[in-house]
Amino acid sequence: MSSYEVPEPIINTPFDEPKQHWQIEEGKEPELRAGRRLAMYFYRDPRAKPDRHERNNAGIAIELKLVNRIRERVAAWRGQGYPGVTRTTYELLHWWRRDGRERRFFFAQLEAAETIIVLKEARSDFRQGIDIPRDEQSRASVTEWTRQA
Repeated sequence: MSSYEVPEPIINTPFDEPKQHWQIEEGKEPELRAGRRLAMYFYRDPRAKPDRHERNNAGIAIELKLVNRIRERVAAWRGQGYPGVTRTTYELLHWWRRDGRERRFFFAQLEAAETIIVLKEARSDFRQGIDIPRDEQSRASVTEWTRQA
């Protein structure tokens, strides 16, 4: 087995938050770790000349700290029963998660919706320290979104 192969690639259900992940590093055996993998990406300077002795250099791992902070806050908010939301939003969140739903949402789909709701409706203590930078190419920002009827 090569260093990029794992004995059991599917270790989580798509309907629940990931409970474990594979840690894969060059030259090491894959390691099954508890918890969700941190959001990150790998960067290599496109101007740097490739070193011919350094095959498959993934680059420098850069953590997406804002994404990880938002995931943490959304999980805490969800765990406390969605404090601060309107009654309609509360009912909608429970409708989406109800037992017996014919086509269940994947966890990532629900988390995406919850993230938008947290950024708009959650109590300020859940949003503290979460500052979404404005996209310079766009005139819209999270704080300018309005609820559509």
